[in-house]
Amino acid sequence: MKVGGYLHQQLQELVDKYAATREARGRGLIQGLVLDIPARPLVEQALAEGVLFNATQDTVLRFLPPFLLQEKHVDKGIKVLKKLLGKKRKKR
Repeated sequence: MKVGGYLHQQLQELVDKYAATREARGRGLIQGLVLDIPARPLVEQALAEGVLFNATQDTVLRFLPPFLLQEKHVDKGIKVLKKLLGKKRKKR
């Protein structure tokens, strides 16, 4: 549960910072990031960076990591998301 909470906290920080994000939601390791933009291009760009996300409902990034997920893995995924979302405009 500790890593799931950490993942949710990191996703919430993205919501607070990037205009393309709307909401972080989920429980434990099953998390979602609701976007204001299509999710599929971010999935494809993240895959090119070596990180696998899933897109659902056109504008939702879904995170279903393995149970052996560690904070360092969350950090890598968040780093890639920051890079990709940084190409979009930030919240004011």
